Amino acid sequence: MSFLDQLTPLNLQEEKQEFFADHSYNPQFVYAEPVEQASLEEYPKPTPELTALAKQILAKETGRTKDVEKELGRLLSQAEVTQKAEAFLKMHGLENKIAIIWSASFVSRATITKDTLKFKTLSQFRELETAGMLFHEIGTHALRRVNYEQQPWYRKKKKYGFGSYLETEEGLATLHGLLPMENKSLYKSAIRYLAVHFAQTLSFAELWTYLTPLIPEEEERWMVTVRQKRGLTDTTQPGLFTKDTLYFSGAIKMAKWLETNNFDLTDLYLGKLAAEDATKAREMNQAFVPRLPSFFMANCKAYQTDIEEINLYNRL
Repeated sequence: MSFLDQLTPLNLQEEKQEFFADHSYNPQFVYAEPVEQASLEEYPKPTPELTALAKQILAKETGRTKDVEKELGRLLSQAEVTQKAEAFLKMHGLENKIAIIWSASFVSRATITKDTLKFKTLSQFRELETAGMLFHEIGTHALRRVNYEQQPWYRKKKKYGFGSYLETEEGLATLHGLLPMENKSLYKSAIRYLAVHFAQTLSFAELWTYLTPLIPEEEERWMVTVRQKRGLTDTTQPGLFTKDTLYFSGAIKMAKWLETNNFDLTDLYLGKLAAEDATKAREMNQAFVPRLPSFFMANCKAYQTDIEEINLYNRL
């Protein structure tokens, strides 16, 4: 069982029903295996500097009139989302490697493993954000894994001194998720960063209340709240799973890295590696040509322009 599977409560749906019947209720989660508190907090906790930046980004969005159709596109059916995902997988030669499944039991709206792209039923999928989700899950996570499997350091990172890759991984995926969007704001990852910040002291129900004006859609708000409090049994208690800091801090880090490195993705796609290890990975396999995402290969200049726009809009 993977760690993320271990963090998914066995009684998630039952506790969801209890909570939606009474928003003051704090879910009592049950897990297949005990979850150690230390493993929940192995990722960096929010810093004052990035917390302040996240608040600035949210303040910029407050009161702004949003045209949802223009910014996110029309609502898609489950069949349409599946069709678009299948087409994107085929475009990158992954149609026989990765299966697509839907379930109401998933915590996140979309996640990808080595061989499965998982979609959560009941979630809303709009056209442009679905494209961004495919850029995130397939165009970043899946392709970096496929390239990783062909490296001499595959499953030997510790032996060769490779560091943790997750901040690079999630930061790059977060940036790529914004590429198709009309609005280049990092406000969604900023919300998650602040959710981690406040979950350190708030209960599940209190965190839900804090997120209510920031996330109007209840299914999404439930997902974000669960993501912070998963791993806990009694969600009245302070504490949380801190991984969601990496999306925001990583996006900032990778936006700066791309600007410094001529917006060239190539060595970042040598595998699931930290940006700091890209030079080492290239030296170990100098002739390797990584599989790169279509949104980069089709127009490198447009990719650069989009990343620069993200930097400018978010004052990075």
